[in-house]
Amino acid sequence: MTRMLPSLKRILVDVNRCSGCRQCEMVCSFSNENKFGSSISKITVIKEDNFGLDLPIVCWHCNPCNAMKNCPTEALERNEEGLVFVNEKKCIGCEKCSRTCTIGAIKLHPKRKTPLICNQCGGKPLCVQKCPTKALTYIETETQQPRLPDHVIKETLRRWRIIA
Repeated sequence: MTRMLPSLKRILVDVNRCSGCRQCEMVCSFSNENKFGSSISKITVIKEDNFGLDLPIVCWHCNPCNAMKNCPTEALERNEEGLVFVNEKKCIGCEKCSRTCTIGAIKLHPKRKTPLICNQCGGKPLCVQKCPTKALTYIETETQQPRLPDHVIKETLRRWRIIA
């Protein structure tokens, strides 16, 4: 049975403000890996080029967490604050977490083959601080599940009156 977590600070995205600059990815990768690169960032900007729409995807630390439930070695754990993290000693790099993450926020490190999961920079997310358009905010919320990226994109396109 899933226990309800207390309210948790999460990184929220305002898709209407995101310019697609990918500064969030670069700040994240450099602060965690000491290198710049989208493939090693814990936040991923997906692009809908047909409509000029950019959407940063970042771990929501869902409850229940589908990726945790599907990990065969229980390498994904939850800390006292409610954040999901990977115990790299248990991880076998099977990719089940990335394939079963509800919003597609988990990807594997290209060399280590372990999940890249947002750690919120210890409570001071650099992606939020450095976002030039303020598309990212860090606020407390009791919501246990995120909106799916496809739904966010469709909602935005309807609001822009591009689709019905």
